[in-house]
Amino acid sequence: MDVPNFIRSMIFLTAGLIMIFFPEKVYKFQDYWLSKLPIKYNKKRVMKSYFPWGIVFIIISIVLFVFSIFN
Repeated sequence: MDVPNFIRSMIFLTAGLIMIFFPEKVYKFQDYWLSKLPIKYNKKRVMKSYFPWGIVFIIISIVLFVFSIFN
């Protein structure tokens, strides 16, 4: 078992689950940090993108987990 890929897969799984189950808290965290930086972004568009990115992170974690098992 490849331990670094296993750790990476758990990190991506955690991030994906947080983005799916707690999008409001992620939005507040992102809004807090982006308000301190001189970056302009569309707030309505950002809220809609949390679920797809969460799914992408979970898929990445599954791929990394499979690689960690076979290496």
